[in-house]
Amino acid sequence: MNLSRTTALAVTTVVAAAITTLTGCGSGDGHAGRTAAAAVTPAPARQAAASAPGDTVVSRAYRAAPYAWATRHGSRIGIYGLDLHGRGFTRGSTVRLALFRDSGPRGIPVWTKDATARRIVGRPGGAFDVSTGLLDCTAYRYPKDSTLMVWDIATDTWSNKVRVATGCNTTLG
Repeated sequence: MNLSRTTALAVTTVVAAAITTLTGCGSGDGHAGRTAAAAVTPAPARQAAASAPGDTVVSRAYRAAPYAWATRHGSRIGIYGLDLHGRGFTRGSTVRLALFRDSGPRGIPVWTKDATARRIVGRPGGAFDVSTGLLDCTAYRYPKDSTLMVWDIATDTWSNKVRVATGCNTTLG
């Protein structure tokens, strides 16, 4: 009978200690509660809470997956360029546009450019319109040889893959 009473007392003590640690109750200075909360809270939310109280990354990010697409713009001399557009990114945060070539090093972008996602009427979440400065070779019937993707740095999320042709110096097959 003493053994079961001791076991019950030990379990009760462990449960009470766990509740005290996780909720921050029972600590006069509040340090234990902050430490436990920091250990449980994911890193991006912790950083956002530290930078702007009450305004977390999740509340600024659009709840759907970020989406990107490319369009072509012309010029007076007949050379087409690529514009990249996006929606569903974190408003006010930096997004990194990256170009990966099929013939280039795997997983390493050969071109990058940073932009800021902002509010654009008609598009959910943070959006952007960027002129990349890259040539669009699909207008000249070159095969698609590159992939453009956009990284939302605040949420560590990649957009969909956008296939484009940027190798205008390859031979047509």
